[in-house]
Amino acid sequence: MATPLPVLGFREWVVARGGLVSSIRGEPWPEAAARASCEIGHPAPADDCRCGIYAIESWPKIGDDRLYEEAATPMRLLAQGLLTAVVLAGLAALFAMDQPLVARGSWMPAFLIGAAMTLGLGAVVAADLAIMRPAYLMGAVLLSGRVLRYENGVLRAEHARIACLVRPIGVRRVLAASLAGRLGVPLFHWYERNQALRYLSEHGDPWERASASRSGD
Repeated sequence: MATPLPVLGFREWVVARGGLVSSIRGEPWPEAAARASCEIGHPAPADDCRCGIYAIESWPKIGDDRLYEEAATPMRLLAQGLLTAVVLAGLAALFAMDQPLVARGSWMPAFLIGAAMTLGLGAVVAADLAIMRPAYLMGAVLLSGRVLRYENGVLRAEHARIACLVRPIGVRRVLAASLAGRLGVPLFHWYERNQALRYLSEHGDPWERASASRSGD
């Protein structure tokens, strides 16, 4: 049903060269406001179709399986942490092995060991970079028009406007700030949940009103 007041939701975007794009369909999101469409031709969102602008109704937690990129965050951070630990341990081992050889003047063995260890550590760094997914941003959106709500808290809407962006762990501040400035919306960091919610209650539709509008979906 069409909601008389905007519904507050949260979603994510992948950061591409041209700006934000949908994390699943890869559709560009060049401006703060967006309108859903369906390739079949009917108005979006439809009950028997997957079209519409997706969001969830609550602030996402790390590893939230309702969001594509956020669901992979814990394992991605764990893998990167383990690979980084391997690199640091390798550097420590290299120093421990080469120092006695250099002290005795055995430069050639020290060089060969150093070269072999460097190649191995380079492979580990390459693996670390390979598992890194594209940078992504989260944010709050005001959904309007026809909004469908599901029991798991997923929303599908006809219209959406970005209210603010949220920088998750591991995303560069400069990149996030640049995209927020391009869209003309404020930026909050992953640890600023209370500040972001306070901003939304003061500058967007009040939280209580948005919650009330969801109950009739």
